[in-house]
Amino acid sequence: MLFNQSSKIMIRWRLRVLMAEKKLNNKTLAKETGIHPTTISRLKNMDELKQISGEVLNALCNALECTPNDLIEFTPDFSPDQARSVVELRKSDSPSINKLSTGSEEENIKAVA
Repeated sequence: MLFNQSSKIMIRWRLRVLMAEKKLNNKTLAKETGIHPTTISRLKNMDELKQISGEVLNALCNALECTPNDLIEFTPDFSPDQARSVVELRKSDSPSINKLSTGSEEENIKAVA
């Protein structure tokens, strides 16, 4: 395993920010998305996103006229140096990664599959 228990990836949820920027309240967003107002309230009050369905994400993006990148912010809780170490470790431990970089596109697709 590349990460220990104390290193977890943070996915920050920005629905509250986008709603404020667009001056939308829970009731209006619920009406525009078809998502129950209680669910909108729960989603709005989350800071860390643990899970969301594609259907709900799609409805929110359509109603807010945004992309998933506007709603979700990735923030690793490790330093850039640690991230580089992980990438280097993955490259050295996985011969398939090196093989992918040297083969043709068709060979790469077969190797990944």
